[in-house]
Amino acid sequence: MGKLRKFEGRDVIGTKVAVSNAGDGLSEALAIDPNELVIGATYYVVLECVCDRIAHIAVKDTTSLQRVQRLRAGTASLVDKELVADVLEEQRVKNEQARGVERLDFTEGDEAGGGDGDA
Repeated sequence: MGKLRKFEGRDVIGTKVAVSNAGDGLSEALAIDPNELVIGATYYVVLECVCDRIAHIAVKDTTSLQRVQRLRAGTASLVDKELVADVLEEQRVKNEQARGVERLDFTEGDEAGGGDGDA
């Protein structure tokens, strides 16, 4: 991703995405192939969306704007975790980095007899 373009001469310093029609769209799409979901289980849903509205909102105490983009949900489907796991993990890492969290890598050097208890 690159730098956001100015809007009407003002800096755009962030974006938000809102998803509309998700309730009705998901209900309709997922009713065709009914599944018994389990409370507490994790499910993965892919949504096909169309961007149908863009607004620029003033950021409090600045002269800058935030771009708010609305996606209208269309077709949806439950998918296997394997299909989306890598993409979701990549996004988790980006979210953590944006909050200043750094993950420690404990895998380096493990292949050289790394403490399996068999001495």
